[in-house]
Amino acid sequence: MNTLPYLLTASLYMALFYSCYWLVLRRNTFFGLNRAYLLGSISLSLVLPFIQLPAGTSDVLPLETVTLPAFTVGNTTDTDTLTTVQWLWLAYALGVMVMLVRLGLNLRSVLQLIGSGVAEKAPSYTLVYLPDDSSPSFSFGRFLVLNYTDASNRPAALLRHEEAHIRQRHTLDVLFLEAVRIVFWFNPVLWLYKRSLQEIHEFLADRSVLQTPQPDYPRQLVAYALNVPPATLITPFVSKSTLKQRLIMLQKTESSRRSLLGYALALPLAALLVMCTQSEQDLPQVNSVQKSAKVKGEVFTEVEQHPQFPGGMQKLGEFLGENLKYPAAAQKAKIEGKVFVSFIVTTQGEITDVKTDKGIGFGADEEAVRVISMMPRWIPGKQAGQSVNVKYTMPIRFQLEENQSNFSNDSFKDVQKILIDGKVVSKADLEQLSPNNIASVNVDKNTKTISVTTKSK
Repeated sequence: MNTLPYLLTASLYMALFYSCYWLVLRRNTFFGLNRAYLLGSISLSLVLPFIQLPAGTSDVLPLETVTLPAFTVGNTTDTDTLTTVQWLWLAYALGVMVMLVRLGLNLRSVLQLIGSGVAEKAPSYTLVYLPDDSSPSFSFGRFLVLNYTDASNRPAALLRHEEAHIRQRHTLDVLFLEAVRIVFWFNPVLWLYKRSLQEIHEFLADRSVLQTPQPDYPRQLVAYALNVPPATLITPFVSKSTLKQRLIMLQKTESSRRSLLGYALALPLAALLVMCTQSEQDLPQVNSVQKSAKVKGEVFTEVEQHPQFPGGMQKLGEFLGENLKYPAAAQKAKIEGKVFVSFIVTTQGEITDVKTDKGIGFGADEEAVRVISMMPRWIPGKQAGQSVNVKYTMPIRFQLEENQSNFSNDSFKDVQKILIDGKVVSKADLEQLSPNNIASVNVDKNTKTISVTTKSK
C-alpha cells in the first residue's frame, strides 16, 4: 500500500473505532477494558490497512509473466517546480518535524524538572523532592515527584494515587500515543484518544486508592485542583480537565455484565472496516469481454505445443510496450499492480473471449483488454499434431517509476543531442534501450539534450 492511502485509511479506522468508544463504551466502569480498547484500537488501525482480502485468479495455463517496461508518467519537464503531491509531502514532513521537536522539548522539560529535585529510592519507584511549588506533584515513568508542600505533608491519598500510575505504567501509554501523533499529526481524533486515555488513567488510579475506604477523597480532589496548572506528558494528582468526570465516576455504580457486549462490537467492526476500505485493485473485478467470437470445438488449457506470438516473447513484449498506455486515472491515483487477462487463441490463431479475471481498476483493466484484443494472429497451439483452441491467462504489470522515461515521439521534438552513459547516440539507439536498464534520465532544456545513465554503468 502506498504511504498516502495508508495514512488516510489508518486515520479513518481511528475515527470509527473512537466513535464506537464514545457512543457505547466511555460510560462503563470497566476502566481496564476501556484502556485496552483505546490502545488496541490504535494498534489495529495501524495494522488493518495492510490486510488484503483473498481474491482468486484464473491461473488456467502456465505462462511466463509478461512485465511491462516501467514508463515515466505524470512528470513535468519543468524540474524547478514542485508538484502538488510534492507540496503535500513537504507540508507533511514539516508537521512531523514540528511534532518531533514538541515532544523533545516536553521530555526535556520534564527530565530537567526531575533532575532539579532530590532523589530517594523506594521499592517500586524513585521518589523525587522538588525545592519549591512551581510544579504540581506528578508521576512520570518510575519517578514520583513531590513539590515542596506535598513533600512536607506526604498525603497518603496522593502517594497511593501516583504509585498506581507508576505500577500500571501509564506513562508508556502516553508516550506510545505521542509517537503515533507524530506520524498522524493531522488527525484530530488522536487528541481525543489522548484525553480519553488520560481520563481512564485517573479512574484506574482513583480505584486503586479507594481499595481502602477514603470518605474524604472527593473533597481532597476538589481542594487540590484549585492550584494545579495543566501538564502535557506528566500525570499530576489532579487535572482540572478530568476532575468533573473523576468525581462522577467515584459515585457511579459498577456497570452490569451486559455492558461487556459493547466490547464484542470491536471485532465485527474491524472486519467491516477491512471490507469497506479494500481498494478497488484488491478486489476481484467484474469480467468485461471486449472481443468475442464463436469458438468451434473444445478449448484446451494444457497442450503439447503452446500458441506463440509471431516472433516470440520478445516481440510480444515490444508489442505491449508500444501499445499499452498508462491510464490517466491510474497515474493520478498512483495505482500499480497486475491485471490478469484471459483470452482464447483459436485454431486459426485469432484472439477472442478477452476478459479480465482480476484487475486493479482506474482504467487499467480496460486498457489491458483493449491492447490484448488488438493483437495480431498467433501461431495456433497443437495437440496430437492438430491445431486446437487454447485458453491463456496473461498477467500484465502496470508500474510507475519516476526515474525512467517513456520515449514517445513527442519527447524528441526539440532535442538536439542524445547521450547514453556520456556517448552521443541516435534516436533509434535510444529507442532500442530497454527501460528496465535505465537508472536515470536528465533533460537539459537549455542545451536541448537528453542524458541517460544505464544501470550497468
